[in-house]
Amino acid sequence: MRLINIYLVTSCIALLSLATACSKVNSYLDKAESGGITDEELFSDYVQTDGFLANIYATGIGAGDWMPVYSFTYAAACDEAKCPYTFNYGTINFTSGLISPTNNPIDIWAKSYQNIRKANIFLKHIDALPVNDAKQEAGKSRMKGEALFLRAFFYAELYKRYGGVPLITEPLTIDQDLQIPRNSDEETVDFITRNCDSAADLLPVVSTSENLGRATSGAAMLLKSRVLLYAASLLHNPENKQEKWQLAADAAKAVIDLNVYRLDDNYKTLFHTRTSPEVIFQSTVNQVWKIVDNDWVRHTEPPSQGGGWGNLQPLQNMVDEYEMSNGKYITDPSSGYDPGKPYVDRDPRFYQSIIYDGCKWTGATINTYVGSGVDGLNYNAAATKTGYYVAKLLDENATLITSYKPGSHYWVFMRYAEALLNYAEAKNEVLSAPDQSVYDAVNLVRDRKNVKMPPIPAGLSKEEMRLRIRHERRVELAFETHRFWDLRRWRIGTQEGTAAYGMKVTKSGTVYTYEKFLLENRVYRPAFDLFPIPQSEREKDKALTQNPGY
Repeated sequence: MRLINIYLVTSCIALLSLATACSKVNSYLDKAESGGITDEELFSDYVQTDGFLANIYATGIGAGDWMPVYSFTYAAACDEAKCPYTFNYGTINFTSGLISPTNNPIDIWAKSYQNIRKANIFLKHIDALPVNDAKQEAGKSRMKGEALFLRAFFYAELYKRYGGVPLITEPLTIDQDLQIPRNSDEETVDFITRNCDSAADLLPVVSTSENLGRATSGAAMLLKSRVLLYAASLLHNPENKQEKWQLAADAAKAVIDLNVYRLDDNYKTLFHTRTSPEVIFQSTVNQVWKIVDNDWVRHTEPPSQGGGWGNLQPLQNMVDEYEMSNGKYITDPSSGYDPGKPYVDRDPRFYQSIIYDGCKWTGATINTYVGSGVDGLNYNAAATKTGYYVAKLLDENATLITSYKPGSHYWVFMRYAEALLNYAEAKNEVLSAPDQSVYDAVNLVRDRKNVKMPPIPAGLSKEEMRLRIRHERRVELAFETHRFWDLRRWRIGTQEGTAAYGMKVTKSGTVYTYEKFLLENRVYRPAFDLFPIPQSEREKDKALTQNPGY
């Protein structure tokens, strides 16, 4: 495989400009990126080295896919939800088809390469780090594994957005050729998975209490599983090569076979604890109160709850995905679904994920029917436009009323349910018909203690099982960003990502009427399955080719 060692183009161009105006540029470049000491000085001290690594986590893995910019959620940029605000940096860019090489408010190209550079600096120096005792020796090995994981993580984020990208193995100097082409899709995937393997060999299976939130071998293995699943999907595997699906199935099975993780008994609260047996990788810090873009509570609470902004409003498209508690789709005439009582007897995950008209939230009744007040349909800018607010990912112990209580919220990036569903999807694609292991993986997710949905029907064809697995991913992983990317890797955005629906509830006396309505027609072109390479980067690096359709 061809690997090209390049310096972050953005940084290099800036430094080249600086060189013309500063006679001391050489001494400047001798300094570490973390401050006023050289790299050699920084990496001669164990504590400073660990701090440098912590900085990579802090700058590279924050809210990430949950809320990358103010008021933006990936759920509201796809067929899961609606954001009521039309900020020029918001979801309207995706729902209106405005994404282009010069307009992508959630582009991560430059930031990712900045953090890849930090990881490369770390990996360049870590082997020479002196240690004082056995604990530091073990910590040194662990930290190297974390840096390999982080580099793989950043490349995985680039890959799912852009496909093949330039691969960096170490920081370069500014006098080297920076006109660097993209590596191929296959080369990018191979590099990521090899970094994951190397990381998994060095990382502990379970973190100690002092390292909670940092990468483990399980995180490296699940990242590998995720990347291989994407690589096997239609977007990156139009020939449907079976060996790619087999690699993805094997990687997911390896996570399962660790026998370290299990599904949390409580689907609702697993996102609000450090001790869930299901969590494989999560952020290093709790959600805290700040009036900035990570104020998840204020962004998502209904307006009646102390002035919440209702930023994430589930679509009827999403609500319709929840089965009846008997395991039948609501479109099945034998399901028992009553359009006049649409929220009765549904999949328990519905009640743990959706705030709907008449439900209880923090002890209060939330009314979304027309004319019901601040939470009612179209009452004001913050009020629901769809008839719903989100419950999942929002700690019910948090409140904005009277005095602010943030509750507990940790960004969960990987959990065991994903490993099971990754395995089921990949294994089903390998076989001519699903075997028992595919059924077992899906049914285990459905059999969670506080969910207990019936097993999926036996005797499904490969095609029927494919649809079942996609449905299960949509419900189980709702609002966790997966759907945005699943639409793209499966290449179904033009079918599923256009018509957005809401539910209009009206009340006359004691009689409620429910009317599904078209909220908006959204724009989705096949080109949107990949992000455009930023035009600003292509102007710096003339060798960068653009993705098709831009």
